[in-house]
Order: sequence, then C-alpha cells, then structure tokens
Amino acid sequence: MNKKFNANILKALESSHEALRVCKQAMIDANDETCRAMYSSIIKDCEKHIEMLNGEIDLHKVQKKWDGD
Repeated sequence: MNKKFNANILKALESSHEALRVCKQAMIDANDETCRAMYSSIIKDCEKHIEMLNGEIDLHKVQKKWDGD
C-alpha cells in the first residue's frame, strides 16, 4: 500500500531531520547570541515536527494505512 500521503510524511520527516542536523551544527558555528536564539527556536520546532510526524506514522499503522516497517 504505497500511498502518496505516506511518502509525503516520510519526505517531511527526512526534511525535518536534516533541518535539525543543520541547526545543531549552526549552533556550534554561531558567533553571537541572536543567532543561537534563532537556531534554538528552530531546533525546538523541528523536534516538535518530528514528534508529530512520528505520531502520524504510528496512527497510520494502527489504521492499517501504512506499509513497511
């Protein structure tokens, strides 16, 4: 059952993980507190999005709308 909405969830999850990696590195590389505050906020958002997307995957599995792992 390869549904497009499942593929979109996976794309969004992958993108959120990539944004999280970039922002964590940017926190290390940042040279002022303003940048760190911005990246910190984005990191929190990405973590929340990842949590939401994983929840949606779990829901799709319960609803038998997910195939794969």
